[in-house]
Amino acid sequence: MYSSVLRNTNFLKIWMAQLTSQLAANLLNFALIIKVFDLAANTRYANIAVSLLILAFGIPSVIFAVLAGAYVDHWDRKKVLVVTNVVRAVLVLFFLFVGSNLLWVYLLVFVISVFSQFFTPAEGAALPKLVDKSDFLSANSLFLFTLYSSFILGYSLAGPIVAAWGQNAVYYVTAVAFATAAVLCMRLPSLRTEKVDKKIGEINKEVFSTIRASFKQIITDPKLVFPIANLTIGQALLGVLAVLAPGIALLVFNQSLASVSIKLIVPAAVGMVIGAILVGQFFKKVSKTKLIDIGIIIAAVMLISLSFVPVLSSLRFFGMIVAMIALTLGVANGLVSVSAQTLLQLNSTDEARGKIFGTLNMMMNLAAVLPVLLAGITADLVNPLKVLTGAGVLVGVYGIYQHKTFTKLRLKST
Repeated sequence: MYSSVLRNTNFLKIWMAQLTSQLAANLLNFALIIKVFDLAANTRYANIAVSLLILAFGIPSVIFAVLAGAYVDHWDRKKVLVVTNVVRAVLVLFFLFVGSNLLWVYLLVFVISVFSQFFTPAEGAALPKLVDKSDFLSANSLFLFTLYSSFILGYSLAGPIVAAWGQNAVYYVTAVAFATAAVLCMRLPSLRTEKVDKKIGEINKEVFSTIRASFKQIITDPKLVFPIANLTIGQALLGVLAVLAPGIALLVFNQSLASVSIKLIVPAAVGMVIGAILVGQFFKKVSKTKLIDIGIIIAAVMLISLSFVPVLSSLRFFGMIVAMIALTLGVANGLVSVSAQTLLQLNSTDEARGKIFGTLNMMMNLAAVLPVLLAGITADLVNPLKVLTGAGVLVGVYGIYQHKTFTKLRLKST
């Protein structure tokens, strides 16, 4: 299945560029979560500080993602790929000089994320120019595998690197990784677009018109509301868990997140991959609405279980119990996210699908802003474990509500 595409040297270049850049981004994200929590640990606002960091990562996608995709359609994608990686490699090194100034950390994260919004669509748009049509499925499958594996590797390696060599080591590694991606992209052939050049004002007008039309279609069609609501819940929950993770590590293990990421973060990431594989390989003929219902209930139970797990801390296999809860929570997320994305693809028309997916990422990140902020504020007022309990209850209530509300919809599901 993969032999043909793996013989394509241009594909190998952009695939390796994706791997190194995604690995760099995930390493940096997790290392900065650790850094920000540690900097604010002696204040009353440690969890809020992490919330603001997550928002600095996510808000650029709300503001720039759709616009960036439109601009990339009118630019040379090769230049975009090279420039975005070079700029990110340079910007990462500025973290060496910001010290404990959280404002500068947030600003740098925001700017790096802005450039990432241009890299992602340029990479996706470049693939059809580098790969034969018969190899599209294999190429996209490898890209998806890299997306998940780089998340697991990045979040697995960041903690041990910080613990062993300090925070600065992560900045050097990520700068080298981004620079490597830039060199790989330099070796690609020209990726000039065939579209006629347009002025930025004309592109902006087209983009905002598309967003309005897509948003109107999404909110007026229940068959689209159901999968998008679940994708949005999943995105918001990931943001909330990222905010709470350092505090949970401290309360559950009495250790920093850098020290226990292998017990808490890695199992959750592996679980997401398992969930995706289950939906794609073993549950193909199972109703995706049922899989979403099951995933929502499992997630609710696991969130509440994790919030009460410290009472078992005296048990010999306590670490394994926590890891299994995190793994199961990841599986639940995979079941919901992959099933919802499949439903969205099956229940949207071919001519509208691109516009809907283009607007979806912006909507999900926008919807995650309030939960991420509330999670940080509430965790500082009470504690992260109580916030987990509340999140579990809310997810469970939502699961019951959506089952009753959408159960009569005739969705294309398999």
